[in-house]
Amino acid sequence: MERPYHFLTGGTGLVGAYILHDLLRSGHQVAVLARPCKKQSPKQRIESILAYWERETGKKLPRPVVIEGDLQDDSWRERYARWFKSNCGSVIHSAASLTFYGDSGGEPWRSNINGTKKILSICKDYGIRRMHYISTAYIAGSSRWFSEDDFDRGQILRNDYEQSKFTAEKLVREASFLDRPTIYRPSIVVGDSQTAYTTTYHGFYAVLKLAHTLVRRMPLGSTSGRNLLGALGMDGSEHKNFVPVDWVAAVFDHIFSNPQFHGQTYHLTSPQPPLLRDFVDVVQDAVETYSSLATESDPYRASENWFFQNYTDQVQVYKAYLQDDPAFDSTNTQMVAPHLPCPVMDVDLMMFLARDAILSQFGKKVNVPVVERIVESARKPTLELVGKS
Repeated sequence: MERPYHFLTGGTGLVGAYILHDLLRSGHQVAVLARPCKKQSPKQRIESILAYWERETGKKLPRPVVIEGDLQDDSWRERYARWFKSNCGSVIHSAASLTFYGDSGGEPWRSNINGTKKILSICKDYGIRRMHYISTAYIAGSSRWFSEDDFDRGQILRNDYEQSKFTAEKLVREASFLDRPTIYRPSIVVGDSQTAYTTTYHGFYAVLKLAHTLVRRMPLGSTSGRNLLGALGMDGSEHKNFVPVDWVAAVFDHIFSNPQFHGQTYHLTSPQPPLLRDFVDVVQDAVETYSSLATESDPYRASENWFFQNYTDQVQVYKAYLQDDPAFDSTNTQMVAPHLPCPVMDVDLMMFLARDAILSQFGKKVNVPVVERIVESARKPTLELVGKS
């Protein structure tokens, strides 16, 4: 019998945890790499993730094989060598660092390039020929239009994250010991379109969190997100390509579960990305509605100039992120998954995600109760996921 297991990295991250759930729910046999953290062993970390899914769906999931190890440390490989040779038929490499800027020996280079090299070494040494690689649509860099067939067009890569992911995808593409890899390029992944659930607060959330922190010294109505756009040299007509994690995982699971779709590159991107002016309006409305604001009598309240100075200083690291996104062609994705249209990231959905992030204190406390989230989400169209609980 062919090696039945699929080896998943990044299963404790947001996208990886959704992929893990969908693969197990679809009946695939999965092994997942996990390292210990301060309070939990690798097996306990995976068990916590599966327990969450079982509470949310009310359905029992099968358990994966847990490979206990760190992607940056090869010491675990020898312990599992026989298992890989006998059982592992494909690799799903989802582990990655989202760090925008770093030094040459740290992140994002360590995870995105060195980690990918280690996974490719496992494939080569243990005869694993099938690779599913989670890249990013932002290898497009400075391109204004980027197709799924495009790779190196001489585009300018605007930060260390884009450069490291470009290099990692190049390594995967050039690995002669693999069959033609299947490459998935999501854009900016945000929380669940139905529950707002997320475990990471980058991108969309980082900009929101900065505003949430600063407005504690501002009275209601004293700031304007659109004025901030001018301070950053933008006019609001730029687009940001946000995609919800549940949709990304659903499309991945559909492609993965149908081998006739393998060996292609897929843009997991929205054909209707929101305008930057709508995004900053949501940030402003969300913090004015759900954040703690200063009163007129607060002796520590600050002026609008103070807000703009601090915001523009601290948001510089995200300036490339806030630039106009390329137009991402997604012909391959739409051809193989026409039944899974990307939810439109309109003002209501962005506000839904922002509200949950602020009320959960950006992950510091338990998210808004599930029942409340479901009631809130009832006003939005349901994302139809085939076989999704």
